[in-house]
Amino acid sequence: MGVDIEITPSVSFELGQENNNTMDATSYGKLTVKLPLGDKQKITNFKIADKVFKASSKVDLGEFAWVERTNKIMIEKENSAGGISAFTGGLFRGLTYALVTSPKTGRVWLDRNLGATQVATKVDDSAAYGDYYQWGRAKDGHQSSTLSGTQTPTQTPSSGIVSGNSKFIYGRADWTTTDSDGALRIAAWNDICPAGFSVPFLADLVLEATSVFTDPSSAASSFLRIPASGFRLGTDPKKFSNTGSEGFLWARTISSQQSRYARNLSIKSGSGFGAGVKAGDYQRTYGMNVRCIRDKI
Repeated sequence: MGVDIEITPSVSFELGQENNNTMDATSYGKLTVKLPLGDKQKITNFKIADKVFKASSKVDLGEFAWVERTNKIMIEKENSAGGISAFTGGLFRGLTYALVTSPKTGRVWLDRNLGATQVATKVDDSAAYGDYYQWGRAKDGHQSSTLSGTQTPTQTPSSGIVSGNSKFIYGRADWTTTDSDGALRIAAWNDICPAGFSVPFLADLVLEATSVFTDPSSAASSFLRIPASGFRLGTDPKKFSNTGSEGFLWARTISSQQSRYARNLSIKSGSGFGAGVKAGDYQRTYGMNVRCIRDKI
C-alpha cells in the first residue's frame, strides 16, 4: 500500500487482519509510519497490543487511505540484502499454500486460489474455490462465501478504497464512490497476496491460458488447477452463478470500454457465445476468485 514502516528495535513485519502473531508494544517499542506525500495533512491512529496511539505529528496523506488493521502482526523474515524475502510456500493467513511454476512462462504462482483449503482435484471441487473478492477490495470479510452477522450485504457504497466493514456492497457498478479509474486499487491490491506476490494483470492470465487450457476441464487439470468456481452476483450477493461449470479470475486491470468495470479471465464450456477462455469486463461489485503470481525479479 506504499507504506514504509520502521520499528525500534528493528523487525520486519506485514500489517494484516490475522488472528496470530500479535505484536507486544512493550517488546517492540516505537512504531513509525511513513505515508506518501500529498497536499493534505491528517493525524493518523494505530493500535499495538489493543492500545490506541496517535501520531505525534501530522503526516501527509494525500489521496492515500489509511487502514487501521488492528493490532495483528505477521512476522516476515529478512533476506541477506536486508529486504523482505518473497513467500516460498507455507502458512499464509491461516492457510497453507505451495508454489507452482509455469511450464510455459516460468512464472511462479500460488498452487490454489486465495482462501482455498486445498488444490482442486476436479472441476467442481468446492474446497478449492476459495474467496470471492470484489475487485480491488482488501481482505476485510466481504470475500467470505458465507454471510452472517456484520457481513449482511449493503447497498451503501464505501467513500474510500477501504470499506471500513465486512459487508458485501451490491446494487451498483462499483463498491466505492472514489477511485473511478481504479489507479489506487491497482497500486494497493497486492496486499491480499503474500510478500513478493501480486494479483496478476490480465496479460499474465491470458499468457498462461493460451494453448494450455481451453475449457473448465482442462483448466482444472492444468498446472494451475483452476476450479469452476463461478462468481458472486454484484446485483444479488446471496446468489452465486455458474459454480461447478465455469471458472472466473479477477485481473488487476481496469476496463478501457466501460466505466467502473474491471477485467477478468473466464473459462467456459460449450461452443456458444463466450465459450472457451476469454477476457471479459465485469462490474467491480462482482465477487470473483484471485490467484496470486510472484513478482518479476
